[in-house]
Amino acid sequence: MPEGPETRRAADRISNRLRDRSLSHLRLPFPPISEFEGVLKKAHIESVTSRGKALLIRFDNGLSLYSHSQLYGRWTVNKASTEIRWNRSLRAEFVAEGYAVRLWSATDVEVLPTDKEEEHPYILKLGPDVLDDDTTSDLICERLESPRFNRRQASSLMLDQTFIAGLGNYLRSEILHQAGVHPKARPKDLDPGAITKWGSLTKSISIRSYESNGLTVSDDLARRRKGMGERRRSYRHSAFCRNGMDCHVCDATIIRIRVSGRRLDMCPKCQVES
Repeated sequence: MPEGPETRRAADRISNRLRDRSLSHLRLPFPPISEFEGVLKKAHIESVTSRGKALLIRFDNGLSLYSHSQLYGRWTVNKASTEIRWNRSLRAEFVAEGYAVRLWSATDVEVLPTDKEEEHPYILKLGPDVLDDDTTSDLICERLESPRFNRRQASSLMLDQTFIAGLGNYLRSEILHQAGVHPKARPKDLDPGAITKWGSLTKSISIRSYESNGLTVSDDLARRRKGMGERRRSYRHSAFCRNGMDCHVCDATIIRIRVSGRRLDMCPKCQVES
């Protein structure tokens, strides 16, 4: 599932091709939104943004297209002449100035009034978005220490979108590994220094991934590991998808555990259970 950084980058790509441009073609073949095709054809797109793992396309007529890619949905941006060859189902298609923006296979898609976005069941429950400027490391630390969240185990807390929106499986592994936090640790059991490191890295690693197209380690480390023959899925991270490989920090081997059926990669030496 795309996490916050991937969804925000998708919003950026779509915005670059559609915002403030005249649409030459619009198609909404997905039944839950097809009734809005006529009215949206006459509108201009004012902005494209993300909230957590949801994407919002806002039109100048007061309507927004909401989509959540979940496991199978995908946005593509191509030249309009590009032939897409796969079996995915088309949900929405926008064409402007020779480029086509398409949504495929997603099932959580709807059109709603822009001024009612905050009332959408998914958005209503979201915590602060990890990529927003207002979501500082200090704010994340405050939420870690709050009675609402401080008794939760790290492994579940980091996937709770009411805590911080936009975090997901790979960010969870990366943040906890680089912060030295064991998946079973609870914020209330950690000292202030550990909380500060956890909060700071939650912000910085998420921003790093957004700005670098998925890297959660430094350019230099990724370059060196790539030169050693590692595949991108492993050299771009410090723990995630590095199970069975060496830890960048110590001489231990990264292991994979399962938490509620979802994989979590960690270092047994750097992330000691207290």
